[in-house]
Amino acid sequence: MAHFIKKAASISSITLMSRILGMIRDAVIAFIFGAGTVSDAFFIAFRPFDLIRKMMSDGILSISFIPLFAVQFVQNKKDQAVAMFLNALFFISIAGTLLVGFGIYFAPFLIDFFAPGYGAGSYSHTLSCLLFRIMMPYMFIIFFVALCMSVLHARGNFHVPAATPILLNLCIITAVLLFSDRFTPKIVVLAFGVTVGGIVQLAFQVSSLAKLGMFDFKAFVRVHPHVKKAFITLGPSVIGAAAFQINLLVAGLTASKLDSGAVSYLNYAERLVQFPLALVVSPVATVLLSMLSAMAGTRCPETGKNSARVSEFDFFDQPQQTQDCSLLFDAGVRMVFFLIIPATVGIIALNRPIVSLLFGRGAFDLTAVDQTGQCLVFMVLGLWAVAGTRLFVAFHYALSNIRQPFMAGVVSIGCNVLLCRLFVETMGVTGLSLAVSLSAVAGFVLLAVSGPFDIQGRAVLVCACRAVFMSVIMFFLVRWIWGFWAGCSSMIQAAGLVVSIGAGAGCYLLAAHLTSNPEMAMLIRIFFKSK
Repeated sequence: MAHFIKKAASISSITLMSRILGMIRDAVIAFIFGAGTVSDAFFIAFRPFDLIRKMMSDGILSISFIPLFAVQFVQNKKDQAVAMFLNALFFISIAGTLLVGFGIYFAPFLIDFFAPGYGAGSYSHTLSCLLFRIMMPYMFIIFFVALCMSVLHARGNFHVPAATPILLNLCIITAVLLFSDRFTPKIVVLAFGVTVGGIVQLAFQVSSLAKLGMFDFKAFVRVHPHVKKAFITLGPSVIGAAAFQINLLVAGLTASKLDSGAVSYLNYAERLVQFPLALVVSPVATVLLSMLSAMAGTRCPETGKNSARVSEFDFFDQPQQTQDCSLLFDAGVRMVFFLIIPATVGIIALNRPIVSLLFGRGAFDLTAVDQTGQCLVFMVLGLWAVAGTRLFVAFHYALSNIRQPFMAGVVSIGCNVLLCRLFVETMGVTGLSLAVSLSAVAGFVLLAVSGPFDIQGRAVLVCACRAVFMSVIMFFLVRWIWGFWAGCSSMIQAAGLVVSIGAGAGCYLLAAHLTSNPEMAMLIRIFFKSK
């Protein structure tokens, strides 16, 4: 148990390093290109690639591929596992090649879709087409990398896939800092950085696959039934697990019709929202959801109860005679809310200082800081729903239930389309952020009320109320402490921001400990239990 938690923590630390490098990457982009026509053109062109990359990084392909692939090794059928991989690689290669050619040829029409506010023949439209075509080979690489990630995860190798985004960020940062003056316009260097970064990512994973013997082409078959089944379930899985990313894409499409910089404001706000998801949600979700998947595999089809114990999961409030998926899931939901609510309140309290510290220099002016900060506040309001949805969706898939996440995704996306049109007229780009948050809440509520299992709703609600109460106290403390540093120089403000965040986190955890908060006790047992 302790070994598993340490392994999950090490994976999360690698993910955190990737997020930090992502922040540095965006800070460098903001410093050199700011938030305007040129940066908007890049983010519009990069949005579909970034959407697919994030979906695949969250394990969309793994959801449908890993269960079928892993069983081959369990049954000592390595040749069948290799055949599955090669057959999937065969189809991805054909589809990827066609997709790259299609994207390059039809780039103007695709940009018309992704940026309906850009008129054909305008500078923004022409530049977006150029950047899109340069990055188009990266689309093929994304699917190949996702397939490699699925195979490595199935074989217990989590560190190599977790490290590959670090390589992408390093390539982009290096390209911008060293080669931006050699391109006209400068923004083109970002597109080349993305493509080269993808190639480096792929090469890094291929070497690990070769050590597993995955390239034994004697086992190749043209059509493998398991691969066919995996690809059939891939479409609904995307809708269910990636509704938040799709909603951000829709918001970006709408933002292209607004003033210059609107797309960039949303992009930078999204990057900041993704950071607490990696810092707070991923470590807990990685540990608990792995347990959920293991326990779901022992469920009795007739009773829905666990027919066997997977491990000694004894970190509940009271000793349990039997171990049940719903009990463990309830613990996961409460833990996520306990951690994500104060993170949300902290970001709201320090939204402008955070944006100013990370991006507010160079070409990123005060207007961009204010607009990005407002977008961040409205977008982070739905952070708790996004985090909760990740748990619900993963548990549904662990139970082989694709329908409910799919329906929740459809509802969330539909709400977002309607709310974007409604709010953009009165609130502008900040209304798009609010629409994304409310849509996330709608999807979460549908999953919560339609689950095939029972959770202790009252306990979750009490946990959330306690977290909100302590977070409100933390909010005023953080705002008060930051007031002493607000008028100082940039270096002193950076130190003050660190102090404010540390004081807020310490206040929240201390209050939870002094009030004998069960979630705090659960957190201590998870991370400090020796067995």
